[in-house]
Amino acid sequence: MLHHNLEDFSQRLVLGDNHQISSTGVFKRAMLTGYLSMMVFGICLFYLMIDAYLDILNATIYYLTLINFSVIAFLLNRTGKYTSAKYLLLLSTLLIIIMFSLSEPADSGNYFNFFPLLMASFALFGYSQIYKGFIFAGISLIAFFIIYNFNINILPERITPEEVTSVNFVIHFCISLVAATLIIVFLIKLNHTIETNLIVKDINLLQTAEELKISKQRFELAINGSNAGIYDWDIMENTIYHSPTWKRLLGYDEDELQKFTIETFYDFIHPEDAEMVKSILESHLKDGLKYAIECRLRTKSGEYQWFSDAGQALWSEDGMPIRMVGSIIKINERKVAEERIKKQNRMLEKTNLELDNFVYSASHDIRSPLTSILGLINIASRTSDKEEIAKCHRLMKSRIDRLDDFLEDILDYSRNLRLDKKLREINLYYFVDEIINNTHLSENQTNIDIRLMISQDFEVLSDPTRLKIIIKNLISNAVNFSTPLKETRWIRISSLRVEDKFQLIIEDNGEGIRKDLEGKIFDMFYRASEKSKGSGLGLYIVKEMVDKLDGSIKVNSIYGEGSQFIIELPDYNYTHKIQKLLPKERISQN
Repeated sequence: MLHHNLEDFSQRLVLGDNHQISSTGVFKRAMLTGYLSMMVFGICLFYLMIDAYLDILNATIYYLTLINFSVIAFLLNRTGKYTSAKYLLLLSTLLIIIMFSLSEPADSGNYFNFFPLLMASFALFGYSQIYKGFIFAGISLIAFFIIYNFNINILPERITPEEVTSVNFVIHFCISLVAATLIIVFLIKLNHTIETNLIVKDINLLQTAEELKISKQRFELAINGSNAGIYDWDIMENTIYHSPTWKRLLGYDEDELQKFTIETFYDFIHPEDAEMVKSILESHLKDGLKYAIECRLRTKSGEYQWFSDAGQALWSEDGMPIRMVGSIIKINERKVAEERIKKQNRMLEKTNLELDNFVYSASHDIRSPLTSILGLINIASRTSDKEEIAKCHRLMKSRIDRLDDFLEDILDYSRNLRLDKKLREINLYYFVDEIINNTHLSENQTNIDIRLMISQDFEVLSDPTRLKIIIKNLISNAVNFSTPLKETRWIRISSLRVEDKFQLIIEDNGEGIRKDLEGKIFDMFYRASEKSKGSGLGLYIVKEMVDKLDGSIKVNSIYGEGSQFIIELPDYNYTHKIQKLLPKERISQN
């Protein structure tokens, strides 16, 4: 503890309380400059006392001058002007030693003072400026050899007794030896302190390196565990680094996507998401708003998949974005699941709404013919008129037939919900022809010309149960909405093959549908006309079954002129036939 206190005191004494020296070399030379300044000060005081004792006062001015220079060098060094202090101390000491050498006899030993001065110069300039040490040493050696070998009488020679000269020789030798020893001790001490600090720093660096290694491993484990792909965008150079995981998530190898810019990244974004991503990224870089988005990125296979992208930018002192680091996480399965849940929720909402409508409308449509039948039974029981009773029986039969049709529609709707698709080979001509022959027409409908315009070899692979209900309901609909006032009433049924699909077109010249009602005719229990005697489920069931077969239905109608229904369904037989024609190798590749 005492050792540390003394060391701290010496540093504060030499360099002051507020010194900020980050360089070890500068610190070492600054401390040495302070120590040498104090040592020169002490040596000069010692010589003054010796001269006063020997009653030799003609050199006092030199000692006082050097004392002043050493004090000034010490103060300069303490205020942080290390270079000025160093030069002042060395040059002033050299000058005073030369002046003493010129004024004293050679055998006084004054030249011994050159040696500690040379050692001090090399120590103060250090290895990085060793050439300055050599220059200063060269000047000192030249001055020494000139003074020692030549009798130069610039200054008056100091006259000292022979016994004093001998004493001076010993004193100069001892002072030079002590000074050199102190310089060496100072250097050893400073080097020891520096080595101790370096050892402590090495230990700290090793600990820091180990902590960084552990932190890096922890970070890598966390990243690998989260399956996140890291990216680093150098905004100034417009280059983006991607980790191997980032590339793997998009289906690329590690050696791919080497030259990547922000424009390249924009090309990877789904067109529907591009503007949103650009806007949020710009807000983050400009205003510092949070950058966390979900978007679709194009993978190597060309498929777009969902990713979560989050990042953080770094700004310069003037507020310019210079770098951005972030990561992406694949969330495609979650987004697909969310979409599936949304779809299921929409279907559930649709089902609940349809169930409410169904319960309300079904109860009404069932109760209405039953109430009518009960009324007719009551009328028939109170009359004895056979003709009136027969009329009541006919009306009751029509009500029962209507109720039977309604129940059949409900069964069709139920089957469509419960039964899976069962595909069969169908000859469309004979299939539709049989449906036409089994369609019951009333007396005022018998003059409708139902013409089948389908090739007799037109075959498809589809679900016969659902296809029969679709065709039957559309024909019945065309029949029910035919116009008796027209001279010619007709229904045309044709077909068309479109690659892997086939179209079934049913058109008539009946009543037609108003444009404002076309969007409602496929709703449950919707009746487009007051003339409608059906349940309102026919076209709704047609639409549901077409959807179940992965098809589509479109209506074209001109009110007062007729309607055209176009049903487009997959022809599963088409793919099967194509595969038979293709070579086996090509089939396996597909």
